[in-house]
Amino acid sequence: MMSEQGQTRREVLLTGVAAAVLVTVGKDTSRSASLSLRPDINSPAGEKMIDLYAAAVKAMQDPEINYPPQPQSWIFQSYIHGVPINPFDPANSGGLRTGTAGLKKRVDQIYGNPPDGAPQAAWKQAALECWGTCTHASPYFTTWHRWCLYFFESICRKMSKDPRFMLPYWNYASDQGASLQLPPKFQFLPPPGQPTNALFFDDRGLGFGNPQGTGPQNVAMNDGGYMPYFQTEYQSALGAKVMFPSDVNFFAPPDPGYFKLGFTGRLECVPHDNVHDNVGGWMGNVPSSAGDPIFFVHHCQIDRLYASWEAETGVSYNWGNSATEPSEQTWKNRTASFVDSDGKLVKVKLGDAIKTQDLGYEYDDLAKGSTQKVVAAVTPTPEAETPRLLLAAMQTRSFNVKSGGSSVTLQPEQPTAPNAIRPNAPEASTSHILILKGIKLLRRPPAPLSVFLNLPQGTAPDLKGPYYVGTLNFFNFDLSTGRPMTHDEGEEHQDHSASEAEARFNVTDVLKNQKAKGLWEGGAITVTITTIGADRPSDITYVTFDSVALEP
Repeated sequence: MMSEQGQTRREVLLTGVAAAVLVTVGKDTSRSASLSLRPDINSPAGEKMIDLYAAAVKAMQDPEINYPPQPQSWIFQSYIHGVPINPFDPANSGGLRTGTAGLKKRVDQIYGNPPDGAPQAAWKQAALECWGTCTHASPYFTTWHRWCLYFFESICRKMSKDPRFMLPYWNYASDQGASLQLPPKFQFLPPPGQPTNALFFDDRGLGFGNPQGTGPQNVAMNDGGYMPYFQTEYQSALGAKVMFPSDVNFFAPPDPGYFKLGFTGRLECVPHDNVHDNVGGWMGNVPSSAGDPIFFVHHCQIDRLYASWEAETGVSYNWGNSATEPSEQTWKNRTASFVDSDGKLVKVKLGDAIKTQDLGYEYDDLAKGSTQKVVAAVTPTPEAETPRLLLAAMQTRSFNVKSGGSSVTLQPEQPTAPNAIRPNAPEASTSHILILKGIKLLRRPPAPLSVFLNLPQGTAPDLKGPYYVGTLNFFNFDLSTGRPMTHDEGEEHQDHSASEAEARFNVTDVLKNQKAKGLWEGGAITVTITTIGADRPSDITYVTFDSVALEP
């Protein structure tokens, strides 16, 4: 810890007023009455802003203000979103949450016990209030992140020394080509001897060689890898007419539960979580994700999509009285703590961030919702071409997925109860759900894990092939527990995890297509879970399942 006498002039200028009393912020009254525009990162205005963003990030990463972290430093700002337990391997670390003994211990280690009135005392208090406060799997996802960007943007404005700075948004899924790659300036690694690029981050994952997601997922995102378009598009989210319910478990299309979510739940699952997972590296883990500079332009796009939904006709906040559908009063009065551009600790009401105009900005363009009906990734074979599938229930237990992929075969179960429906009875269900129960993440894979049915041995897995079911998303899983995190109001305990996690995929059309094409003869099915060519077989276990079942 630096002594007060050892402070630099830079520290005094930046943080001399950091210990201000908490205030409630409603809207930005310090700026012009005219609204500023956040631009597309690839527009002429966006090109200018991304250069200013790089300058701001470089200034925020200055070691002088990061050890210990001052409010305008990169470490402090990234820790507002999440604090990795293991700072030496953040991408594979669990997280520390505000209000827990673990976070307090970390803050004590970083700042020590500075005397009252010292700048370090104010930084420490701000860290205790702000760090590890992100909201995921929560109805407060949209507004908490909007406020987070708002204050981060104001700090970038100061650190770039340009009051005109506005965060640009990474407009992914605006086409089915280059928008699915990292913006060029985030991939650029200068040659030796040249000035560093503060937006380049070396711990990112693997993408595809094309935006369709065909072939192996083994092209570095920093070397032009693509995210698959169908995992990144946002029309499914914008198609929701109500805000709630939020995401509470592990949903992604074609999981049937996804389509029961409101806008906030859908948006968080797709594209939000999928972009995090497909960028990979630090971005694939909640506690470390904000350490990658791409995080903030990704979330600027998420905020833009929230603004786009707000502008749609016929949308509404369907207030309720539950954790995933809160009442209007509960939702609007929820508070959060941040630091402003002067380093002062501020407390805001999340409900004050419903309209971007109240915060002094708009977007140069809004995304338009699709008028087409949302369809699953797998196109069903016409009913007339295939017989009805009448399958018995199938289940196996204790399935582990290792590096290089793992498979398990499910055999049909014969009913034993006197009145049970027989597999070939006409009353049997023709909708078949694959259920992965008791999911526990042990280590993050180098690329997302995908699920396949009846994939022949030796056949390369392909997201566009007839065996593909869906992709698992582990962004919101905490490696401390292996379970999904929940950040609901009132939780102040160490374990912010749900006790169980499961994923459901409607596989009816996949099996129909396979039967019609002679790829599967009926009866037993084989479930394969693997990356798409991103790793090789080994004894490393990524995830375990209590059971895998097919329920008719």
